[in-house]
Amino acid sequence: MRVLRNCLGLAACALVLCPTSAMARQLAVATVTPQGVACIFTPACAVTVTDTTGYFTLFGNGGHGSLLVRTYPGLPGTRAAGLTGYSLFINMRGDTSLGTANCVEKLTIDAGPVESVNYAGPPAEVFVVGSSGGAGLSRVDQTGSKVTFTFAKPICPSPSRLTESLYFGFAAKGAPVAGKVQITGTHGTADVPVRIPKH
Repeated sequence: MRVLRNCLGLAACALVLCPTSAMARQLAVATVTPQGVACIFTPACAVTVTDTTGYFTLFGNGGHGSLLVRTYPGLPGTRAAGLTGYSLFINMRGDTSLGTANCVEKLTIDAGPVESVNYAGPPAEVFVVGSSGGAGLSRVDQTGSKVTFTFAKPICPSPSRLTESLYFGFAAKGAPVAGKVQITGTHGTADVPVRIPKH
């Protein structure tokens, strides 16, 4: 996107419509199988992963939730060659509600450019691993370098399997570096230290 930088004063900005923020766009989501994801990144359909787990506590809850970020390289000869795959998974089974439950509703990661890949059918920027349990995605939006995943249902504290997300993720050119992901709950937010794409 080209940004105009030669605005002189409010009147000039009004005339040329200087942008005040990065434009938002909705990303396409593909539903895949675990093997389907692996075959995108490795010819043998078996990825070698590196896992990072970060923990967070939302206001009013006891215990903690966890966020797993799983990364793996796209090998030569695959559709994701030269990219890094990022799979994410939220688990709230280690958390408890002390009153009204504070549930995970969104996750925002500073991912930078997200690549469009032919995961299953038409190219998409995001994949989600289909399953009978867990919370899927209702929509995914990108504003600037930040990607926000909105879950189809809140992920609330409980020992039940329903208090976790499905595996979901994306591919990016950036290698994994230390960073933070923002979890948005019913009430407030929490930052989680994990690995994110360098950009």
